[in-house]
Amino acid sequence: MRSLRIFAALAALASAVLLAPPAHAAVTPVSAVTTYRGEGDDLVRIRATTKPGIVKITHNGEGHFAVWALTPSGKEDDLLANQIGAYKGTKAFNTSTSNKTGAFSIKADGAWTLQVLPLSKTRSWSITSRGTGDDALRLSSTSRGLHRMKIRHTGEGHFAVWTLDANGRLNNLAVNKVGSYSGTVLLPPGTRYATVKADGAWSIVRS
Repeated sequence: MRSLRIFAALAALASAVLLAPPAHAAVTPVSAVTTYRGEGDDLVRIRATTKPGIVKITHNGEGHFAVWALTPSGKEDDLLANQIGAYKGTKAFNTSTSNKTGAFSIKADGAWTLQVLPLSKTRSWSITSRGTGDDALRLSSTSRGLHRMKIRHTGEGHFAVWTLDANGRLNNLAVNKVGSYSGTVLLPPGTRYATVKADGAWSIVRS
């Protein structure tokens, strides 16, 4: 009888091991800072969330490179990167209340990294901020009153600047041009963050 009990216990243990999910199936909450590395096409799962966050992305290949934010059902929801060749940039995701992200789909021919961070880790938005390529900025406090942004861009491709509210949701498309740009636009009251899409050098001066 004792041998039968031991056998049953071992069988139950083996069954539990076989049914346990593999380690790579674990998902990461967006509140954690997590870096993923790979080469070629891949799929990175995170814990499904509607909370806004940022992704720092790099790619060292020569061919088409793209990163999509996917819904929990696997639908392409937001195109975060779309580049030929090398890429380095920071993109925000879940900036619309309709967004819910459960994974990132990567198409690449070279080595890449994805660092997923909470919105609070966004780069500080000083009076004069400069950069090259895609980026995200964060004010120390939500803007109030009437303020301006003097914006310049020296690239040749699509250039856009969006402002986001204190919750990380889009509240205005400030600039949407192709090629070089120079102009002064409103910094909407209630703005806390901004995202920049660019292929060249840019600057934003607040006043």
